[in-house]
Amino acid sequence: MPLYRDEKIGDAARLCIWQITESIEDLPMPLQADLSALHSESRRREVMAIYALLSYMTDRTDLVICHDSTGRPILPGWNLSISHTKGWAVLVMSRTKAVAVDIEFFSDRVSRVTDRFVRPDENKDSLEVQLINWSAKETVFKFLYDEDLEYFEMRLKSFDRQPKGRVEVEDLKCPKSVWVDFEVTPDYVLTYAVEP
Repeated sequence: MPLYRDEKIGDAARLCIWQITESIEDLPMPLQADLSALHSESRRREVMAIYALLSYMTDRTDLVICHDSTGRPILPGWNLSISHTKGWAVLVMSRTKAVAVDIEFFSDRVSRVTDRFVRPDENKDSLEVQLINWSAKETVFKFLYDEDLEYFEMRLKSFDRQPKGRVEVEDLKCPKSVWVDFEVTPDYVLTYAVEP
């Protein structure tokens, strides 16, 4: 079982990461989930890894994640957020707090589109900063899903570039801020937010 990480966040949330190394045949098939609409093998593996995490975190194999009209994952009795990227899947859950997560494969592909998501008044001087910006905004978009934020309606305040830290992301649409934790590894950039 390639459970890579299991971490309690604060007093009410839990984050788990799965390193996807298995073939589809080696991942547990969710009992009730219909994956027939997923035609890509890599996408099926990512979704099955999320279900492996869900089963691990809840000790249940009968739960099915549904999605609302905006695409937000829904599981009765839980607040949850999911993300996956090349070789990795992450699930964060809480019974009582709003949560959001994003994971991005570490690559320079974001450098080609920085003008689409980095504001002129934000730092973009390194690949790590660009990846943190992208991932943090994806996390805030999920955290504040009701607002349907655009990239330029969010602004990262200045932060120290380090392997692990926190960045304040301003919501410019409905003025407030969300604190986003980040982690940069050679394989991925992870960002997550948990309601205070």
